Amino acid sequence: MTGRIIGLGSFLPEKILTNDDLAQFVETNDEWIRERTGITQRHISDPVNEKTSIMACKAAVMAVKDAGIDPHDIDLIVTASTTPDLVFPSLSCTVQEAVGATEECGCFDVNSACPGWVAAFNAAESFIESGNAGLVLVVGAECPSNFLDWTDRGICILFGDGAGAAVLKASDGKRNEFIMRTSCIRGRCLRCENARQPYRRDEEGFEKATTFNMNGREVFRFAVTEVPKIITDLSAKYNFSLDDVDMFVLHQANARIIEATSKKLKIPIEKFPMNIQYTGNTSSASIPILMKELKDSGRLKSGMKLVMASFGAGLTWDANYIEF
Repeated sequence: MTGRIIGLGSFLPEKILTNDDLAQFVETNDEWIRERTGITQRHISDPVNEKTSIMACKAAVMAVKDAGIDPHDIDLIVTASTTPDLVFPSLSCTVQEAVGATEECGCFDVNSACPGWVAAFNAAESFIESGNAGLVLVVGAECPSNFLDWTDRGICILFGDGAGAAVLKASDGKRNEFIMRTSCIRGRCLRCENARQPYRRDEEGFEKATTFNMNGREVFRFAVTEVPKIITDLSAKYNFSLDDVDMFVLHQANARIIEATSKKLKIPIEKFPMNIQYTGNTSSASIPILMKELKDSGRLKSGMKLVMASFGAGLTWDANYIEF
């Protein structure tokens, strides 16, 4: 048995921040942002009505409805988030209440930055393939806007808020095939420290360290090298041809990274769908948000072979080969 995606849900905040809006308070412009990232706008959450937990619940409820399941049958909920509004209980516990799952449902969260949803997906698949769960809800929810330095044009232009979710059901079919990699030594180029360190409040540079810090050039070089490589390694490990893949669903971090991956793999860019232009980088939520959009538009169909790949702080990078 393997976990097949039978339902998808997503949520994007109502407020939209365009590149022109950003240019009103930081030194940048629409052309500069679009040329370097492909982004034209992003969604920014309301701090009261669209917290990470609320967005996670909205996407999860939609996924359960889309799957047409009885929430009492859900065995496990796994939520990925690096920017939760709750320290504890886990976001998954909040989602459990929102969707109406029973006390027989297990819950835990995953913190793996942008590849978090892929990591949560792999955890869910492991529960299903080992026979310990038959129906699993996997959620990714993020509010990066809460951790941005809005004076740093190299970072604040990149991120947006949102949530995505998928329901996996035990089914006959091709097993989940994946590779997960990490390099902490290289991870200093992308990090954010916890603000709850009172003995460090007067330390020079500490406040800056509690927002997202990134060496953009180094992260870009890492991504355009390692993402194509892990996808190539995935195809070699599991003996499939990249030409047979219907769609490459990549983390929506930067359009130029996706274009470079397409070029290095010599795969047509048409097989690399993108929505980053109007969502920005929604971290662990980006892949399920994109998949929901692709399904709603009719581009993503049952039986399609997909490669999912993501990368982010750690540095961590993952890739999966699945059948939708």
